[in-house]
Amino acid sequence: MKKSKRLKCLRNLLGSYDFGRCYFKYDTFYLYFYILDCTEKIFLGVEENDFLLNGFHIRRISDMKKIEVKDDLCIKINRENKLLENIEKPDIDLSSWKKLFKSLKKLNCFIIIENRYEEMFYIGSIEKAKKNSVIFHPFDADGIWFDSVEIPYKKITNVTFGDRYSKGFEEYFSVLEKSKI
Repeated sequence: MKKSKRLKCLRNLLGSYDFGRCYFKYDTFYLYFYILDCTEKIFLGVEENDFLLNGFHIRRISDMKKIEVKDDLCIKINRENKLLENIEKPDIDLSSWKKLFKSLKKLNCFIIIENRYEEMFYIGSIEKAKKNSVIFHPFDADGIWFDSVEIPYKKITNVTFGDRYSKGFEEYFSVLEKSKI
């Protein structure tokens, strides 16, 4: 599918209760997203999976093979259940990777950075957004913090925040901090 057709579909989905079935080069399966914002290079969406939302996702359009509007009973059910009722579009600047990461840093939440081509997965917090990379402070599944890493923007396929996984760790670390007081 040509980039112009992908962009047109993304823009048609902006702010609607319809969602896109997105196929990516690095996955054999598709994902569903409510599209909240997009530029020529990246989009911001909320992932939908079986009538549940699972956080905000920022993905590169160049990694997308195809997008199509999902048109079935699920959309009607999601509308009736008012699935998007309390979703507020986060204040994220998508005009460049540096501005995107500066915006995310202001949200003060854990984020996930991935490169699906190389099976790279980091969860943690942003230290600094640079011109061509982000300085990121990751931790592992046991909650152990590692030394900061520098991740080039060109190596990032997706950024996730506000999902069940990262929010679970935020809650864990919050409880841990409170117990130290």
